[in-house]
Amino acid sequence: MKEKKVFPSKKNKILHNFNKFVDEYIGEYSKKRNFDFGNSHKNVSKLSPYIRRRLLSENEIIELALSKHSLNSLDKFIQEIFWRTYWRGWLELHPKVYSEYENAYKTTDIPLKTGIKCFDYWTQELLETGYLHNHARMWYASIWIFTLNRPWEDGAKFFSEYLIDWCPASNTLGWRWVAGLQTVGKNYLATADNIKLFTNNRFNPKGQLTENHSPILSSKNLNEEVLDKIPYEKIIFNKLNFDRLGLVITKNDLSLNDVLDKHNKNYAKCLFYNDSNTKSEIVRAFERELCLNVTDELSDCELIENFDNLLMWAKNKKLNCLVFPYETIGTEILNNKILLSKLQNNNISYLFYLRDWDTYAFPFAKKGFFPFKKKIHDLLKLNCLL
Repeated sequence: MKEKKVFPSKKNKILHNFNKFVDEYIGEYSKKRNFDFGNSHKNVSKLSPYIRRRLLSENEIIELALSKHSLNSLDKFIQEIFWRTYWRGWLELHPKVYSEYENAYKTTDIPLKTGIKCFDYWTQELLETGYLHNHARMWYASIWIFTLNRPWEDGAKFFSEYLIDWCPASNTLGWRWVAGLQTVGKNYLATADNIKLFTNNRFNPKGQLTENHSPILSSKNLNEEVLDKIPYEKIIFNKLNFDRLGLVITKNDLSLNDVLDKHNKNYAKCLFYNDSNTKSEIVRAFERELCLNVTDELSDCELIENFDNLLMWAKNKKLNCLVFPYETIGTEILNNKILLSKLQNNNISYLFYLRDWDTYAFPFAKKGFFPFKKKIHDLLKLNCLL
């Protein structure tokens, strides 16, 4: 692999790159988005690491794109942003799916040399860059499950450690979809012809793949075990006492301060950074750079790295209420019994804030994406983007 992908960590550079994508490439996004042309991946936005951590919000991205292009021309691009939202909402309403997955994986042994050139290339690309094109992820999962006969859970775990844009929902449910568990009885099979076409003839694993295989079977259909609603009560900031309020930013939402700033109030803020020691060095270095840059760019924002220091910060600031980013399934950082007990023992209340984007969208994610897709226009209106 000659060229290593570098994801910038400064917001001005990220926005510069996205503006260039909007100006030069987004017009052909719907035609070229499924092609894996190689390491530069100029035909896709490469925003997923930032959306995952909300360094850029969905609203900000769509608003910028709509300032230069019509809604109709952005249809497929906007759908792809909502796919990530849909996956997160679906998993939030089907929490048992994730706990079953976590109990099932056994090993993350990396298959470095299978003899399947495209698969081995993608393995190396992931290890060296932390990224794979979405279509390559589908092919990779299919080969892992149906050609190499490895458990899908182990593949999802492997991705979780090395993907720089890893999202518990889209990753877990994407692997389930390939296996034939997400859309029950319908699996995804990679074929040599499809890989040849959409890699622009870079690879052609003819005769090497299992192209006919039954879906993975499960003794129970977890898709039917769905919550009526997410247990969340909307936070009304105007009713909070901002004089003693603190915001704790995390890598789940690195721009939540923008929401509070709209209320033109003073509040204390810090960024809680926990090193993901189960992740690859590329992911860990990227996350730390992002967090350091955010603290540098925000005024009076401390970087805090453990629960005891977080409690000390809140007590020194004489805070009686902390606002945390809402933590969806698989993203838990501050929703920790030890921390929450310490706060309660010191008479410090806490609130987990779910952004309006998610509050509006998640209730429609109980079933498949196509019923959800019908709500996209209304959701754009609710978010004041139309």
